[in-house]
Amino acid sequence: MSVVDENKVDGIGISKDGEKLILLITDHLDWTNEYEHLIHLQNKINAYINFLENEQYKEVYPKKQFGLYCIEIHFKYELTSNCSKFIDRVNEQLCENNITIETIIV
Repeated sequence: MSVVDENKVDGIGISKDGEKLILLITDHLDWTNEYEHLIHLQNKINAYINFLENEQYKEVYPKKQFGLYCIEIHFKYELTSNCSKFIDRVNEQLCENNITIETIIV
């Protein structure tokens, strides 16, 4: 699974303290077509937000309540400045719902 599989969760887990649900996005795309890449990323993030809002994670963790949510994006390539700006803006909007986005370059 990857960022282009927009309606699938790439990975799901719980933080070590058990308070945070972590959703994984794996992004293997380079930035040759930055616009298309950002659209894929936006669509995938929106699908994950929908997944959280509809509490679909309860299919995996039926008895667990979470206070925090994290969308962890593992990028194969360094982020462009536009991608960094996009993620910063999305983070600003999502913090109201206890959702954060973290990025990791692998």
